[in-house]
Amino acid sequence: MQAATRESAMAFYIVLLIYLGIMAFIGWYAGRKTKNLGDFFVLSGKAGMVVSGIAYFSTQFSMGTFLGTPGTIYGVGYAGMAISVPGAVFCMILPAVLVGRKLITLGHTHGFLTMADYLTDRYHTKAMSGVLGVMMLFFLVPMMGAQIIGAGVIVNVFTGLPNWVGVVGMGAIVVIYCMSGGMQGAMMTDVIQGSLMIGTAVITFIVSIVMGGGFENINSTLQSMNEAYLSFPGANGYMPWGFYVSNILLWSFFTIGQPHLFTKFFAMKDHKTMFKAIFLGTAGMFVSATLIEWAGVNGISFVQNIENPDQIVPMILQQGLNPFLAAIFISGIVAAGMSTIDGILVTTTGAVTRDIYQKIINKKATDETVMKMSKVVTVIIGVIVILFGVFQPGSIFEINLFAFSGMAVFVVPILFGMYWKRATAAGAIASALVGVATVLAFTWVPALSGALHGFHALFPATTLGSLTMLIVSSLTQAPPQETIERHFGIFEKSKAE
Repeated sequence: MQAATRESAMAFYIVLLIYLGIMAFIGWYAGRKTKNLGDFFVLSGKAGMVVSGIAYFSTQFSMGTFLGTPGTIYGVGYAGMAISVPGAVFCMILPAVLVGRKLITLGHTHGFLTMADYLTDRYHTKAMSGVLGVMMLFFLVPMMGAQIIGAGVIVNVFTGLPNWVGVVGMGAIVVIYCMSGGMQGAMMTDVIQGSLMIGTAVITFIVSIVMGGGFENINSTLQSMNEAYLSFPGANGYMPWGFYVSNILLWSFFTIGQPHLFTKFFAMKDHKTMFKAIFLGTAGMFVSATLIEWAGVNGISFVQNIENPDQIVPMILQQGLNPFLAAIFISGIVAAGMSTIDGILVTTTGAVTRDIYQKIINKKATDETVMKMSKVVTVIIGVIVILFGVFQPGSIFEINLFAFSGMAVFVVPILFGMYWKRATAAGAIASALVGVATVLAFTWVPALSGALHGFHALFPATTLGSLTMLIVSSLTQAPPQETIERHFGIFEKSKAE
């Protein structure tokens, strides 16, 4: 047993070092190609179909998809697959249809690089940059922390080393290639990482079927263990219909409010590229989510007494494949975490350097100064994320869900800003603050969370945020006509032509 463990650890070290070395090289290469802020934050709006499609889905999918969600499903059964599979089908389609086309046009026309660029310009106030920047630091650092915790879980399963070793190692590599190449490095690595993620999902699913003795035997075993594994709402009543509906909307519609996904539209070359990327990205997301989550269900039948449910996928690969193959495909899970961290890290860096520093603190700061500052800020945020991962304040799924929910409230100012000319800055800021306060209240106060009857806190948060937007905007001065023309006139002219 010890020899097998040593062989597994050695294979893991070799494969992971090669993989991380390739990622670091890409970062160095991308750094040589990164000449300005446009390159650093959105690849100067030149990303094609393959890069756009794979980069979007690999940033959306994370350690939560490949470790946290299968780990949660391991205790629930088939009903747990509703956590993200239905949402995965629409998580790129809905944002593209509702905001993507407009964002590409606005981004290319006005030179927007971040979500704050858009919101600040639309609502004609620098205060939006400050509000969004602070919110991003509060919620996106934990989201990155959830990914890096997964690296610790993987290293522990394959080598027996403490979790912090994987946390520090993965964090350092991501910081290096993001600091060097910004979005160019992030999106180039995302193509490799996204491809690995699909391969890992397919192989893990196949291995889990073989280890479980086939579908018939797996289902028979699950039924003998607990019939609830085979039906809704799952073991322990985990997936009531309210929670089921919530998850579909959470992982599809509310992705509109995620800055690291929002920014991807600014990087796309044109509208045709976006629609082609939708098909590619949606296919990758649906296949990956379905198979990796199904593997978590299959694992219930042959892996018992697991110490940490987040370990189920690494354990399936470790026990079902030879060490080198297992290490290659486990790199796909590492890729899932790294692809999410890099997109968020670049976006969060932009929030600090452009949205807070250049637009509020030092309005005279040059782009060159911001570029240099971005590299330093990337390191500082990276260190904070690593510390978050070392102390691990919760499970991967719980942390990911909390962080995603916090940023999702920006759906209100984004959609109202695009479709209602009368939406004002005061209304947008008030709606975001009310939305976040509602999410926190319904998440942390047991009496309020119980009143939701399984529905997610984002439902009351979005409702109250929308009402706040309508009321406050109606009572405050309308945006300047120049702003309305910049954001609505461009589309009205194209329709007239």
